[in-house]
Amino acid sequence: MFTTTKTKEELVEALKLAHKLDIPYFVLAGGSNVVFPDTGFRGLVVRYVADKIDVTSPLTEGRLRGERKIILPPHLTSPLAGEEFGGYPLRAGEELGCAPRAREKTLVGVEAGMMLGEMVRSLLKQGLGGFNFLANIPGSVGGAIVGNAGCYGKEIKDVLEEIEIFDVKTGKIINMKPSELGFDYRHSKLKHQPELIVLSAVLKITKVNPKQALKEIMEEKQTRLDKHPQSPSCGSWFKNPERGIPAWKFIDQAGLRGHTIGGARISNKHSNFLVNCGGATAKDVVKLSQFVQQKVKAKTGIALESEACVIS
Repeated sequence: MFTTTKTKEELVEALKLAHKLDIPYFVLAGGSNVVFPDTGFRGLVVRYVADKIDVTSPLTEGRLRGERKIILPPHLTSPLAGEEFGGYPLRAGEELGCAPRAREKTLVGVEAGMMLGEMVRSLLKQGLGGFNFLANIPGSVGGAIVGNAGCYGKEIKDVLEEIEIFDVKTGKIINMKPSELGFDYRHSKLKHQPELIVLSAVLKITKVNPKQALKEIMEEKQTRLDKHPQSPSCGSWFKNPERGIPAWKFIDQAGLRGHTIGGARISNKHSNFLVNCGGATAKDVVKLSQFVQQKVKAKTGIALESEACVIS
């Protein structure tokens, strides 16, 4: 069974019903690093696409409850019309607002179904940001929080203020601080507690120069295009075993670049990408990932851990 929920309320109701009927469930938004079995998933898959975003004053705590919202006056016409960022065009006539004057810090409340690139783009139009590193990661806010997404030494946990979570077992909505979620490199305790579902989050933002920020984002996007294969994949498959030491180096040491099982291949362009080179099944991909782990362990002594999520 598959359903799409467009609001927090719809998601909560769907999960309450699944829990009441004892139906297995899985929540996804972008699904950019998720592999489902070839036999399908016997249960309810809920796609969460709620994408409300609110910039709020420091006193309102930004919990998407309609408290004091700062009205951002649009008065800067973008000189960037026609350029693209993260797959989203900046159209002629769009405007960049000025950021509010925060007495302490400014917060933004974002629903977890919003895509990271869209979130960054929306805030840049208002002269706000502080997390360019998230702009080109192909995933949702909720997924990024569960996996503590990041790059270049920065992670989403560093900009989180609070997370709104639905506990399927208790039926309650709770607000949690980042310190309660056990964040680590590409990890949070949410990965192992599927009953805790991210509904929304509050992030810390700062005033930025939109034109400069967009320039940096586009440069980073081009770097990704130059380094990463464009064939279908889940992105980087394995976590870096240590910060600053990429997994692909160990895969190359084992001589595995280009190795193929069925329709799945270790990319010749970047060996931490397991790509679909034509007709790959989930079984092919999982077999290839296990093969890599075995060979790398035997050759280097390093135990690679999957970053992608394989649904059993």
